[in-house]
Amino acid sequence: MSAPYGYFHIVGKIYEFLVHLAVVLGGMISLFWLAGSLFLYGQLGRSAWEWAILVAVSLFGFFWFCDREFKKRKLRAAGKPADDDKWGEGREELEVHLAEIEGELSEARQKGTKGMIEKLEEGREDVLSQLEGLELEGKIEELHKLRDEAGAAGRGNDAREYSKKVDKHNTQLKERGDRLEDLAPVARTFAYGMLTSLILCLAFIFLLAPLFMLLFTGLFWEAWASDSEWWLRAPGVMTALIAVSLILACVGVRVVSWHFSPETPKTGKENL
Repeated sequence: MSAPYGYFHIVGKIYEFLVHLAVVLGGMISLFWLAGSLFLYGQLGRSAWEWAILVAVSLFGFFWFCDREFKKRKLRAAGKPADDDKWGEGREELEVHLAEIEGELSEARQKGTKGMIEKLEEGREDVLSQLEGLELEGKIEELHKLRDEAGAAGRGNDAREYSKKVDKHNTQLKERGDRLEDLAPVARTFAYGMLTSLILCLAFIFLLAPLFMLLFTGLFWEAWASDSEWWLRAPGVMTALIAVSLILACVGVRVVSWHFSPETPKTGKENL
């Protein structure tokens, strides 16, 4: 079963927003920890030169790491190969699986194992059916783009021809019954609800990391403000906290840089 492109586009945008939010919040909180730990050390009443040395060393280490990560990011962007679209990737995986099944089927026929032959033939038919469905979905997606481009360019005849092809391929897909929208209304609603819940739950799992960091920040500030946790005001403890915060800030920079790495334009499909 496959869901329509529009559904994945909408849910994918929500998922992408939540993951982006989690990454950005995590990076900002890690920077806040570094700045906050340096600020709190300055409240210990230590000598100004001692605090200035800690600030200078921390900032030097942080900006050196940022510069190093920026150079790596440029290298990744320059050397990153162009990605195929999801339809192409799925097709290639299925073709590899089909080749494996064909090899196993050839061996089974030589050995004369009837049960294994029937099982492998069923698997081959299933893979061939999935390949046919993916090909139809890829053509429909590309035809939608061509139709929109033709409509925007004022080529009404071409747009109508593309629409007819889309309707033809959609009819073929509906007859196959591989898509969620072809299910009965109750089953379709249940399937969409389950799939949406799974995708959004995964996105909220990513949000747990920055939420936990916010919770820890609040607990630490409460402990710092109370006189009972006097050991937190020890210079050695605060120095260790600054070191940990510096490491977390560097990790945050790396995660943000990796997550928002630029991607090269994706190639389209021809021969519709």
